[in-house]
Amino acid sequence: MSGNSTGRRRRVVMTIAALILAADASALVAHEVRGTSARSDVAASPSGPSGDARTAAAAIPHSEPVHWASTHAPHGSGITNTTAQSTNWSGYYDSGPTFSEVTADWVVPTVQASQASQYSSTWIGIDGAIDTNSLIQTGTAQDTSAGTTQYFAWYEMLPAAAVPIDLPVSPGDHMQATVVQGVPGTWTITIDDVTAWAGPYSITVPYSTDGDTAEWIEEAPNVDSQQSTLADFGSAQFTGIGVTDSGGPVTQTPVDMLNPAGTSTIATPGSIAGSSFTVNYVGPTPTATAASVNPTSVSSGGLVTYSATVTSSGGTPTGTLTFSVGSTGLCTTILANGSGSCTAANAPAGDDAVTATYAGSSTFFGSIGLANLVVSGSGVAPAHGYWLVGSDGGIFTFGSAQFFGSTGNLRLQRPVVGISPTADLGGYWLVASDGGVFTFGDSGFHGSIPGLGIAPAGSGGAGRKLNAPIVGMVPSSDGGGYFMVASDGGVFAFGDAKFEGSCPGIGGCSGAGVAVMPDATGNGYWLVTATGGVYTFGDAAYYGAPGPQASPVTSAVRTPNGGGYWILLANGTVYGYGDALNLGDPVGSVGGTNPATAIFTTSNGGGYWVAAANGAVWNYGDAPNDGGMAGTKLNGSIIAASGY
Repeated sequence: MSGNSTGRRRRVVMTIAALILAADASALVAHEVRGTSARSDVAASPSGPSGDARTAAAAIPHSEPVHWASTHAPHGSGITNTTAQSTNWSGYYDSGPTFSEVTADWVVPTVQASQASQYSSTWIGIDGAIDTNSLIQTGTAQDTSAGTTQYFAWYEMLPAAAVPIDLPVSPGDHMQATVVQGVPGTWTITIDDVTAWAGPYSITVPYSTDGDTAEWIEEAPNVDSQQSTLADFGSAQFTGIGVTDSGGPVTQTPVDMLNPAGTSTIATPGSIAGSSFTVNYVGPTPTATAASVNPTSVSSGGLVTYSATVTSSGGTPTGTLTFSVGSTGLCTTILANGSGSCTAANAPAGDDAVTATYAGSSTFFGSIGLANLVVSGSGVAPAHGYWLVGSDGGIFTFGSAQFFGSTGNLRLQRPVVGISPTADLGGYWLVASDGGVFTFGDSGFHGSIPGLGIAPAGSGGAGRKLNAPIVGMVPSSDGGGYFMVASDGGVFAFGDAKFEGSCPGIGGCSGAGVAVMPDATGNGYWLVTATGGVYTFGDAAYYGAPGPQASPVTSAVRTPNGGGYWILLANGTVYGYGDALNLGDPVGSVGGTNPATAIFTTSNGGGYWVAAANGAVWNYGDAPNDGGMAGTKLNGSIIAASGY
């Protein structure tokens, strides 16, 4: 691809791991199949909703035009291979003539798992280097967060949001992609996972762009309006790179990616050999932190030694370690040969989840580790327990959780779908799918859907009806009210719960609503959908979302301080975002006719439980095993739970 050309057509295959970009809702979907094996068409998704709500696509990294690290002018015609520097791109771009097609093959890179959120996107596209107001592209994303990794294909047309392609992608898969203009103003985006898909995914869309450049790029994408940290993708090799252009001299420019401060290179492309080149990751390497405490239990005010070891495949990490319990700082030390320890006597009373935080350095990413510490105040062990609730309203208590009553002996108009305890754990609310509320213990009645004169969804007769059934409820941040969420993403606020918006109010959400979670301020909440989307309303901060998965989301719970949340899939997979650590999950033990149905956290956020429909309960982190209902014949499947 070096040198000059006149009026030629260059078509080759490409290899690149990509970013995800969004399309116009009016896009036309085309579908191709290879041989006689076909798959279902995947409809084009509309761009994400405006305002402060975010769809699953908003959890997907959003590609950006190039961010030049210094004043950068395109090179003169015929001058090639003078390296440019960017803070978000690495690879090559062609300039000179007008480009109407770009193509390449690549093998999906493998990213190194990290507790911190890190992202990488490999893609091909038209524009974004000279004309930074438009960019049409497709590729794959390779991301990591909370010790897990995620891979998917996508396409995007700036300024619209990224659109994920709901087909499986795995590291090592062979990808092929083309972005080509047919008639002026109409483009066809085609991408194929040759390894896993029955045929290419192709979509034809209206889009206006100048065609000033064609690119093959590895990117650190934009996430939640912020430049993300580039994941360690190892290397991404583009093969069969090609373009169709209007003829004339072509300038080929390599681009190095610098860190956000512009002080060091973190990704760099090698030279082009024939129609191939490789982008190599040369930035910081991931680390893992293992923490411990000695002793593991102590009276309030007792001395505890906090220790941690930080390891990395890239050498011995150096830097600072900080130990804390929630917002309480304990002590800080400097790593020596990858380890450090310090002593403090200020751990709060309770069943503490001690966090060891390695801050990272210029060559190593930061990481965190956990250890459990029991601090007794007056010689009384910290209380813990949980409630399981069946669809018939039957309540099952474990640990120190108290039984205050149930609807198990009532004939319900609609099944129970949720439980929420009061702030002092002296009672709880149950909610049915028609929005009926049942109060027990010291829980106060703040209103219900039937009390507003609204009939259940799907019921006959005249009058107001719910558009969709209620699927869950949570108390407001101070317990003086509660929220309900319907399967269409409708949110209903009672008592002092503040309504900040809902899915119908923003034109709908991607997938059925399954959970609503208030933030710590009481002025916002998260709404989670079955397809892995997280929508934020009010001042709720966005921490991430799994996006579309093979198994639906069934439950979600925030951390006690509102700094993160866990999301549970029916197959038992747990995703943690923000300060919610991934502590384990029951994958392989649930699913099918016995899905995982509820995730609920300990009072300090250092652990969680997962419950299944048959009443089995798994405990992780500092969550104790207080029992379950597995092996017991239930009148109704376990559909919700709550604990402390």
